[in-house]
Parts: sequence; structure tokens; C-alpha cells
Amino acid sequence: MASCRRRKSEAGAGMDAISELPAEVKERILECLPTRDAARTALLSTHWNDVWLRHGQLVFDKDFFECFSKYEGEKGMAQISTINDILMLRGPVKKFTLHIRHASDPKPQQSDLDRWCRLLSRNGLQELSLFISDNHQLPSCIFSCRTVKQLFLGDLIFDLSIPGCIFPSATSLAFKHAEFSDNVKGIVYRIPNLEELSFSRCKGITNFEIISPKLESLRVIGSLCWELDDSRWFTLYLRTIKALCLSANLLPCKNAGIATTTFPTAINLRVIELYELSFSCGEKLAFVLQLLQHSPNLCELKMTASDNQCMCEITTGTRLLDDPNSCILKQDLKILNTVMIEGFSGSIPEKLFVKVLLLKSPALERFLIMEYADIDTSEAVKSLRELLHFPRASLKARIVCVEHDDTVSGLFNYIWF
Repeated sequence: MASCRRRKSEAGAGMDAISELPAEVKERILECLPTRDAARTALLSTHWNDVWLRHGQLVFDKDFFECFSKYEGEKGMAQISTINDILMLRGPVKKFTLHIRHASDPKPQQSDLDRWCRLLSRNGLQELSLFISDNHQLPSCIFSCRTVKQLFLGDLIFDLSIPGCIFPSATSLAFKHAEFSDNVKGIVYRIPNLEELSFSRCKGITNFEIISPKLESLRVIGSLCWELDDSRWFTLYLRTIKALCLSANLLPCKNAGIATTTFPTAINLRVIELYELSFSCGEKLAFVLQLLQHSPNLCELKMTASDNQCMCEITTGTRLLDDPNSCILKQDLKILNTVMIEGFSGSIPEKLFVKVLLLKSPALERFLIMEYADIDTSEAVKSLRELLHFPRASLKARIVCVEHDDTVSGLFNYIWF
């Protein structure tokens, strides 16, 4: 009888062995669970409840909202109420994610968002990922939050018309599908610790300026209703950044002023990535050449050629690269080590551009060319033969051509010429 009770006792202890794990292990377990399941662990025991209350990550996304099985009439209200309850009972929240981007997701009011952000800003928030596709504004308390370091903000409207210091501790700031209203026109914001700044398909980004002495990386991709015709806005960031990622299709093709932009010397710039560059457009090509010319410490250049180059304008790009009196590179790119061009179709301006880089890059070692998807095989072979005969300033320079469906990770399978 005693042995039977002992076996039951041992079995019971074994079943609850997970509750005896160290707190840091249980916290790691909660990090691997969806927020809804992590919250349910609080019902297991007081040990798990304590861990849940200390759990510093909350994620409310598509997976969370799909957990609600009630009929549509109550679903949205139940989800909003659940978020309220969880936040009201929380300890410090270091990372908060709220993604409301689907028609079936709840529709919080602006007052709901304001309340949630007030709670978070007073509770040790360090990382905020906020995407709400319903014309919400970012609550003002987030602009002044002194603990948040990383922000990923999308589908929001920004209308802070008061200049000054914002996001005082932020080191990384990314906007996606965001709209900056005309009310911020001409305003200068200071973000003292910002190192990375990114705009993806945003509207109105030239309405304002950001000053940050620590800025190292700028990314501007596919902005809406915007062209890089305000050179002052662009060149402002060149003085400090080490990496630039830019959609070249944002550069205006019919504005002579952009080609003669006076660039500051980008003394710190090490990496340039350009997407959707039309080599046939002389204006855009002149802009790129000016940028390269004013980047004396450039080490790596990555480019994607536009797949809809205007054939009627190819002569402008050709003339620019072939004319010794044009704004072609007059100084060597002394430490440029790696070049990558994706979507290479073998057009005359593309080949001349490659020729210029080979002649002006005495430290070049790797030149990767990834072919355009629809390029004819015979044309590809012909282009490669031409490229291999181009003179090179660097004895170490090697050229490799890769088919469009191959990846950079497979480079070691190819022969460098």
C-alpha cells in the first residue's frame, strides 16, 4: 500500500517537473509560444503566473486574432478587450508587436491605440512594431518615450507639427507604407542616437528633415508619389552615413538639375545599393556617377538594372559614358573591392558602365554580373566575351556571370575570369 502511494507521488512529481525549471528557462519557453498560449500558462500554477507577468514580449498579429472562434459580431470587441486585459495586468513590456492589416482583424479606435501606447511608454518599452492599416496616428507619447530603442512603424499617419527632439533613445527607425502630412513641411526633427533610418513605400518623406550625428545607414525604397528632386534633403544624410540603399527609379529622368547636383563628400560611405537603375537614362546615370565620384571610401557597390529600360533613350546613357568631357568618373575609386550588378541585359550603356568601373577601380577583386531573366543565351555569351576583353586597373579583378535564377551563395561553383 505504501509503495503504491509512493509510486503515485513520484508520478505526480514527474508530471509537474516542468514547473520546477529555473525562471529563465520558463521565460525562454514563453518566448517561443504565441501570446495567447503564453497567457494561458498563468493558469497552470503561481510559478507560471509569476513568469507570465514578467514576460517581456507581447505579439498581437494575424495568428493571435485567428485564435478567436466567436462569430464575427463579437470577435473584434473580444479581441480589443483581451488586449486591454493583458496590458493592464502586465509588468514591464520590452517588446510589443501589433499588426492589424487584414479585413478580418479588429478595428481599434484611436483612443484604444493611445491608451495602449501610454501604458507601454511607462512600462519599459524597448522595441515597438506597429502596423495598423486604418488611418491611425502614432500617439504623441511614443515620440517622447525615453526607453524605446527600435521602432518599426507602418500604415500610419504622422502629423507631429512641433519641431524638436523625438525618439530620444531610438537607434533604429523604420517606416513602411507611412504617410507624412503636409503639416510637417519644413520641420527639422532631432533624433540624437539614431543609427539606422529606413523608408519603404512612404509618402511625403521630403516634407521634413531628420538630424542625427550617429546615423550610419539610410534606406529609401519605392516611396509613393515622390521623386528625388529635392537634392538638399538627400545630400543632408550623405555627410554621416556608412551605407546607402536607394531605389534609383525615384530619381527624376527629366530634370536636368539633378544631374548637376553638388554633392558633399560622403567621407564615411562604404556601401551603396541601388535598385531599378535605368542605364539608358542619362540623367539618372549622371546622378549615380556623381554619387560614386563623391564617395572616396566606397568598398562595395550593388546594383539592380531596370527591366524596362527605354530603348529610345539608350543613346543618352551611351553618350554620357563615352564622352571624355562628360561628368564621368575623373578620379579612381581607390578602395572599391566588390561590385554586383543584377538584371544585366548586355545593353551598350551597361557594358560601358562596367568598362568605366574596371578602369577606375585599382583595388577591385570581385565583379559579379547576374543576367537578366529573359536574356538570349547567345547574347549573354557575346556580352561576357566583350567584358573579358575590357582593360582593368586591378590585376586582382575577377569577373563572373551568373544566371538569373542562381544565388550569391553559389558563387564558389563558378569560375572567376
